[in-house]
Amino acid sequence: MPVGLFWALHQQHDITQAGQDAAKAKSKVDRLAGKVGYMERKLERLSLACQALWELLRDHTDFTEEHILQKMEEVDLRDGAADGKIGHKPLTCPACNRQANSARQACLYCGASLSEVRRHVFE
Repeated sequence: MPVGLFWALHQQHDITQAGQDAAKAKSKVDRLAGKVGYMERKLERLSLACQALWELLRDHTDFTEEHILQKMEEVDLRDGAADGKIGHKPLTCPACNRQANSARQACLYCGASLSEVRRHVFE
């Protein structure tokens, strides 16, 4: 067979592979776009719920916006960083007294439940 034929077959294989790779990438992008859309809708719902709860609290108590801002700063600083998010802080396992990550449900070392020592309900 002439070299040109081998080259053409090789090129055709590369083109076919590139097309398959592009199709996989498009599928992944479409799937991720769906997940992003879901997360955006969820974030909007949570923002709406937070705003409604804040307005109920404000309307039925003596709390002010300054109170909520101070509490937000306090919660933000619990992990040692003023970064606008709740971080994970090391905890002490009640069973083995080793350091455990607050993101875990159970101690990595002994398997004891960490639910009693977790910092907040959303962890």
